[in-house]
Amino acid sequence: MQETQNKRNVLVIVGREAEPPIMVDALRPRAEGTGFTLLVPAAALHGPDSPADWADAVDRAERGASAMRGAGLDVVETIVGDADFAAAAGDVMHSREIDDVVVLV
Repeated sequence: MQETQNKRNVLVIVGREAEPPIMVDALRPRAEGTGFTLLVPAAALHGPDSPADWADAVDRAERGASAMRGAGLDVVETIVGDADFAAAAGDVMHSREIDDVVVLV
């Protein structure tokens, strides 16, 4: 496994139902020596490439990252991605060094 800045980089893919407290509780046991890349896919609720869906995803990403940082978790990066979980994850995994993946739905 590769390390980023002497830490493992764990990709965290967050579904619409994963609220910040759930994220923090799920990730806290993995926190030691770990940086987290948070990916929030922009769920297509209002049609393809809806500005409302992107705005919702940005808001969820900001709230999630803030809660994680507030709990002392190292957030390396926060990304809002494609509505398709697999496409969004593939984009991130092909462009960054990722050691592990956690999906919270």
